[in-house]
Amino acid sequence: MTDHDLLVTSGVGPIEARRFVFQLARHLEQLAESRGLAVCDVTSHGDDDAPRSMRLRVRGDAPGRLADQCGTHELVHRAAERGRAARKRWFAAVSLHPSAIVDGPLGGVELRRDELVVTACRAGGPGGQHVNKVATAVRVQHVPSGLVVRSAASRSQRANLEEAIARLASLLAAQAQAARADATARRRTAHYQLVRGAAMRAYRLDGAGLLVVTR
Repeated sequence: MTDHDLLVTSGVGPIEARRFVFQLARHLEQLAESRGLAVCDVTSHGDDDAPRSMRLRVRGDAPGRLADQCGTHELVHRAAERGRAARKRWFAAVSLHPSAIVDGPLGGVELRRDELVVTACRAGGPGGQHVNKVATAVRVQHVPSGLVVRSAASRSQRANLEEAIARLASLLAAQAQAARADATARRRTAHYQLVRGAAMRAYRLDGAGLLVVTR
């Protein structure tokens, strides 16, 4: 099952916006669990109670069940330390991203034998009496990715199979590395993408300092 990262960020907002990030992430964690999703871990960047961003790793149909939370969220609250004439609207952005593939065997890609199609074929070579009459070459296709590797370096079919699988694993690992780099770049970009105004959700704080949805 695919994991997704729910990113909550204040961009470069002030401390009030960062406090809102913390409160909003806690609210979204409870919302995700109430909708049947599992929150695997939570990561914050910055002060514990006023982080610049927080990431919730969610397992389940996050795109289907949390799509209505993606966008700009607004807290209407006047910070007592700033005085009554000061700003009272604070913003945070929520976005959803496929989780970066974690490090592990084959760069985080699971290579299962039931996803491989192995075909034996004759190795190419010089004609005449040297023609290889035994099917020692091996063609291996990884069905999920569509990658195909053919190996014929050895006269042993087993050795060619091991070589083909090793080369296939290397290709998949390279793809996984590229996916990790792309996911990291997207999250870094999302950290600073905060559209203030026209919020799709608005909140206030109750007497206990908890978020209450007002729109």
